[in-house]
Amino acid sequence: MNPRAAQPFVSGLLLISLLLAGAGAAKSQTGERYEMDGKPVSRAFYEAGLLVIDGNNLLRANRYQEASAKLKQAVETAPDYAEAHYNYGLAMAKSGNPAGSIEQFQAAIKLKPSLDQCWISMGGVYQASGQVDNAIKCYRQYLALFPRGAQAAQVSNLIRGLQNESAGTTKPDALGLGTTAPASASPDDYLAEVTKRGTLRWPADHTLLRVFIRPPVRVAGYLPRYDAVLRQSFDDWAKASGGALKFQFQSVPANADIEVTWTSDPSKLANKAEAGETRLTSSRFGIVHGVIQILTVPMMPGMTVTPNRIRTISLHEIGHVLGLTGHTANPTDAMFYSATIADEWRNLTTRDANTMARLYSSPTTAAVNNGP
Repeated sequence: MNPRAAQPFVSGLLLISLLLAGAGAAKSQTGERYEMDGKPVSRAFYEAGLLVIDGNNLLRANRYQEASAKLKQAVETAPDYAEAHYNYGLAMAKSGNPAGSIEQFQAAIKLKPSLDQCWISMGGVYQASGQVDNAIKCYRQYLALFPRGAQAAQVSNLIRGLQNESAGTTKPDALGLGTTAPASASPDDYLAEVTKRGTLRWPADHTLLRVFIRPPVRVAGYLPRYDAVLRQSFDDWAKASGGALKFQFQSVPANADIEVTWTSDPSKLANKAEAGETRLTSSRFGIVHGVIQILTVPMMPGMTVTPNRIRTISLHEIGHVLGLTGHTANPTDAMFYSATIADEWRNLTTRDANTMARLYSSPTTAAVNNGP
């Protein structure tokens, strides 16, 4: 490898924000008088408030179906209770019903235009559904109404990332040294979508890739189980490659082809709206080195970092470091541009496997020997 002939590449996974609305402090009084936040309310509103409190606790415990039932009851009990509609929308989104969640968010905004988090969460649902233009509209509306809002900086970062996706100008996915022509379209995979500006991969004679996972030191939010999740994600991509790629984990950084770092410092990432980042270096022969950073703390409220989310981030960033340098607009793909709302374990799909297998079964114009 000639380091002076290196071409850098940076890419990552966009985050989502989902914010839980409080129900207010409900207090019953004698004589059929009820209060919430020190203000008198009807009995129905008071009872709905108690249901919202229960529903919120269930949401925090990731018991989404039970939360949906409680919050639906709250909406039926007090149809004019904006926070009930809003939190019911959150529960529906996390239960896999984006259309229903949008309806509830819209109802909440109509009842209470000052419910700022509603615009952010609605944008998040559109973003996770692949509806980039609608997501941008919601985020822009939030900034227009609440320019000094607590989430204004993060929302601005999200808008920039989504605008790049919409315009097809997301970071130079493979532009430069070591690239060949973009892949042709195929109904069985998405290789054409992630190689629009050229195809880049590890050289054909360097398919045993040495991986160094840097031990975390004072990394907030890190859990020991994340290491196993990351290693399994590497193994799953190796299987998906059809045997074209293998990984060898090592305990020292010397001669590592791929380095992975856990970080709780968002400033280390190029885009503050991303959950992970991959940097590639290429020569005229292809990829010669990759560095992955994975964020262990939530950058956006309502999206707690869990082993399931680490799994999603790991699959996505490993896809980048192996040569799937662009993004797709399909939420079921590992290379979908955005984080998802549901806190669920994800496995590689047939489309993911077909894409990786085709990338490494295609002929390359050159190869370089980088060692065993």
